[in-house]
Amino acid sequence: MAVEASQAVRRAVLRALEEDGRASYSQIAADLGLTRRLVTHIVQQAVANNEVRLTVSISPDLLGLERFAYLQVAVEGAVDPVRRALVALPESTFVADVAGVFPIDVEVRVGADPHLSRVLGEIHEIPGVRSVRTHLYESIEVNRYSPLRTGHTDFEVDEADRAIIAKLQRDGRASYRELGEASGLSAGGARLRFERLRRARAVKVVAMPVRDHQRETPSIGMGIRTRAGDDHTLRLLTELEPEFVARTIGSFNFVATFSRESAAELIAVTDRLRAEPSITAVESWANLRVLKEQYGEGDMVSVRGAAAGTGAA
Repeated sequence: MAVEASQAVRRAVLRALEEDGRASYSQIAADLGLTRRLVTHIVQQAVANNEVRLTVSISPDLLGLERFAYLQVAVEGAVDPVRRALVALPESTFVADVAGVFPIDVEVRVGADPHLSRVLGEIHEIPGVRSVRTHLYESIEVNRYSPLRTGHTDFEVDEADRAIIAKLQRDGRASYRELGEASGLSAGGARLRFERLRRARAVKVVAMPVRDHQRETPSIGMGIRTRAGDDHTLRLLTELEPEFVARTIGSFNFVATFSRESAAELIAVTDRLRAEPSITAVESWANLRVLKEQYGEGDMVSVRGAAAGTGAA
């Protein structure tokens, strides 16, 4: 017999997996007052329909990434060549078609200077790029789909760790037996290695939405300027359950991303922020189509310690 669930129930289950892609189905069921069978069905259906992918994101520190920027790209002429060039850029982690003055927005993650200057120069040289408005991240405060920077710049991995991460990139819920087979370890050894990576926040297993083909209500990006009390504004932003928040240097004090189940809910978020006395301006844009959303996936060659073999169980 088919198991059906309301949209609210489906969203609650998938939201739990966005926080922890390896969360126990039994625990999710207990927390939400559901059956394990229903939770399993919801997740399997979402994966089969390509609504989510269970994968692992890698800490920026582990990849040697030090600087981050959010770019709004103005285009003259055909947009598609610019779009394809930005998606192909190794340093881009997020690319979206946007409703507004700037038709494309991009997040880039780079190493030490002058890497960012070089990447910005490459983007400016893409035929069709008219201008780029740049917002440097001072700090990333919330990122639902990626580990935050931890300061563990000396944390290194060996080939067994790398094999475990690579397996999790393909299947975020791979069993410890499967992780052991991929890495040449026992199931118990693979569990210890994964727990070490997780405790250090070197990796985060998530249910990543596949948004390039969906027709649901789009997510919205926001640039927020504040009069004072940035910590107060950050608390407010966090209470509104964003996907992403960064303190920024440039035109905005914060850049944030929100997603909801309906346009009315998104309007409520923007109304709440515009009513806040400490906020002087809110600029918003709709992410109509997410073209790329990738936080370290497929980038194992950049993981620190690859050749050193310095990881420990």
